[in-house]
Amino acid sequence: MTAMLTYRWMWRTVAGGLLLLAVILAVLILPAAIWMILASLAVPFGLMLAIGTDNSRSRRRHVVTVTVVGFLVAAGEVALIRLLGFGALAMFGVLLATSPPALRLYGVRVHDRKMPDATVGTRQLCRQWLDSYDELHQAPTAKARLRVVMARQRCLDELERRDPDGLQAWLFSSASAGSDPRRYLTDSN
Repeated sequence: MTAMLTYRWMWRTVAGGLLLLAVILAVLILPAAIWMILASLAVPFGLMLAIGTDNSRSRRRHVVTVTVVGFLVAAGEVALIRLLGFGALAMFGVLLATSPPALRLYGVRVHDRKMPDATVGTRQLCRQWLDSYDELHQAPTAKARLRVVMARQRCLDELERRDPDGLQAWLFSSASAGSDPRRYLTDSN
């Protein structure tokens, strides 16, 4: 956990420094018309975020912060595009792809992406598929449901790897989430 806190601090420092430089550049090179266009886009964006949210002070502060930061990022990106061309978009993409929320997302997907054992027979995979349907409905938390959904996805991936035509036949037969694909698969051990 300490490593992630350090990374988050480092990423925010680098991203904040780049944002500061980009905003300074924007102030120096962007005409007032561009600033007005960006502002006219930021205001509806902020209003859209505010609609349907509670009126707590912290929520309003969050909406204002996101709107202002979005406005400054857009202005900085426009200035960087004028200076560096579309390489600035690649730089922005790398910055987003390395953000702590993105890394957390990748970590969940990479960590949980274990395929079923190849020694498990197709019949057992179908049994896991059926059992996981019940597990999904009994899972007490969203995190537990996500684990079951990911396990079901791995089962489908493995069944498709073994018999793509059989799996497609099952899916096209109006298969339900709780139905058994076994009779459509050729390798039903």
